[in-house]
Amino acid sequence: MLDGLFRPRSVAIIGASANPLSIGHIVLRNLTDYGFQGPIFPINPKTAQIRSFRCYKSVLDVPDEIDLVNISIAAKLLPAVIEECGKKGVKFAIVHSAGFKEMGPEGVKREQDLVKMANGFGIRIFGPNSQGVQNSAPEVSVYANFTFVPMKPGNISIVAQSGGVGEMLKLHLHNVGLGHRMYASYGNESDLTMPEILEYYGKDEGTRAIMVQIESFKNPARFLEVASAITPKKPILAIKAGQTREGSVAVCSHTGSLVDQGVMATAMFRKAGVLEFRDTDEMIKTAIAMSSQEPPPGRRLGLVTNTGGPGVQAVDEAITRGLKLAVWSDEGKAKLRAGLHPEASVGNPVDVVATGGPEHYKLAIETLLAEKDTDMVLVFFVTAPFVDLDSIAARIKEALATSKKPVVAVIETSEKWYSLIKNLRAGGVPVYEFSEDGARALAAMAKYSDIRARKVEPPPELKVDKAKAQAIVKRFEGKGAYLPQIDAFELLSAYGVPVPKLAVIASDGDVAAAAKKVGFPCVLKIDSTEVVHKSDAGGVTLNIKDEAALAAAYKSMRDKFAGKKAAYVAMEQKPVGREVIIGLTEAPGLGSLVMFGLGGIFVEVMKDVIFGVSPLSRPEAGEMMRGIKGFPMLEGIRGEKGVDLPAMEDLLCRVSRLAADFPSISEMDLNPIFAYPAGTAPAAVDVRIKVR
Repeated sequence: MLDGLFRPRSVAIIGASANPLSIGHIVLRNLTDYGFQGPIFPINPKTAQIRSFRCYKSVLDVPDEIDLVNISIAAKLLPAVIEECGKKGVKFAIVHSAGFKEMGPEGVKREQDLVKMANGFGIRIFGPNSQGVQNSAPEVSVYANFTFVPMKPGNISIVAQSGGVGEMLKLHLHNVGLGHRMYASYGNESDLTMPEILEYYGKDEGTRAIMVQIESFKNPARFLEVASAITPKKPILAIKAGQTREGSVAVCSHTGSLVDQGVMATAMFRKAGVLEFRDTDEMIKTAIAMSSQEPPPGRRLGLVTNTGGPGVQAVDEAITRGLKLAVWSDEGKAKLRAGLHPEASVGNPVDVVATGGPEHYKLAIETLLAEKDTDMVLVFFVTAPFVDLDSIAARIKEALATSKKPVVAVIETSEKWYSLIKNLRAGGVPVYEFSEDGARALAAMAKYSDIRARKVEPPPELKVDKAKAQAIVKRFEGKGAYLPQIDAFELLSAYGVPVPKLAVIASDGDVAAAAKKVGFPCVLKIDSTEVVHKSDAGGVTLNIKDEAALAAAYKSMRDKFAGKKAAYVAMEQKPVGREVIIGLTEAPGLGSLVMFGLGGIFVEVMKDVIFGVSPLSRPEAGEMMRGIKGFPMLEGIRGEKGVDLPAMEDLLCRVSRLAADFPSISEMDLNPIFAYPAGTAPAAVDVRIKVR
């Protein structure tokens, strides 16, 4: 439990100072200014008093127990201080000091030694190079942090690796009149981890939504486990920094961690049901909506506006984000026509026109919320000086009083009429400046509804020959090499992946037996680590019609690649189907990531692929397939039959199970896989597998 960190009974500040520009002074000021409910003990051996507080030379001189210490002293002084904290029985230490992992190998060693010493005394280290924590619950009111954003109670909790981003998240909530529940910026994550903080937030009854900013994952598997348990009950909104190579280098210079984790993060977020954002502003605005609104029951949107253009913009953004326009019943249309101005439009959006007043807005919103086909409503209002603005705000709030469907407002006004926005926000209505913002927030809420409603089941039980696969993998472990084609295809076959018939041709005498085994038409391929792109190098011969042609193709290919270490494989030639690629790659700390996409030029040029964390369940495999832009080509377009989607789901599950069972498989590409209409099993016709 982290109560000693987020609900401390007492706090000591080691490095407290009378200098108002010092971290120790700011932490002391924040604790006092925001009414921390327990005793505060400044620690400074050179000062007798700070801000009317008596100072102590050491924590050992403090007469009471201490739950939490904030430390802001030079890194070289920390070991002695931690030893004193250990003797005092302190349980949590927030280390603001820098000079550790982010400084390179010497700093890594210093950080490891610090954690080892602290843990020996039963102390958990938060940081180092960290900002601190906050808990706005009135019975605690702890601001053990050196930052500036005012703290007031709210229901959004924040955990951020970057203190700068964390402060930005708090600031934007504050600027729209909202507070936050708990906050933590954990820095180097040397000991106490982000998943532990996330788990604590998940169990906190006062937290309604969680915002997460991550630069690097120390323990991806634990994050996945914790997040998966939270998202069915409350939303997690996350943004991962360092998505580009340049961004990853920047992360390294900041936190000392350099791992290309962008793809892994997206795969984990999808599996755990975390809402991922690439834009901080969008994440904050979605959290604002989720702090006061329940997610919608579906994706059908109703709009009310007093001017046409912004309504159209909202519609465009909503449809782009996967929402649908609601359709009114005849009774609903009649009610709108009877109660609005004659020139008003009763389509979707409902345009109450510029002269629409308080009762018109109330009628339109109440009517739309009562419609069975409406799941959510966006209200747009551009200031009309000739209507009663305060009454419009009051009527909008009245219209929402009995509905559980989410409603967001977009208000265009100036400071002169800012009370309109304040009144709506005071009533729990999220208010935005742009119609696109409102549409994006509602779309994200709808996505969370889909996440909560999605079918969750374990990976399927599959009939596989694990012993055979293990024998193949074991022969190549430690070699760091690609498997020969015959072994790679046998490994796939052991896990039920459909493959063509194969035969090795090592000499002229093998041609007849190979022909009998694979049949015709067949393909001849070179199998050599020295020839990566076989087709480009002339190492593939297609459409071999008979045994004589096979013998001739073998002789020609053998002569062409004379001097190379190579084998030759005859393979049953499968009819061309829809080309698909399945691959896998290692994900440090997590296992393996499985890749799916359209094969051929689609993967080479368009890079239309998606990744998932192995092993996959059948619903996860289906979600992956539907997640690529080219999915309509698998369903069937322009009269073409679609492929056997359940068979492809099964294939994805089998490859992911193979990856999970044998983590020493570091790389795999099945490209292409030919997918066929229902009733014909897909076939993996080319494969590359590498074992660590």
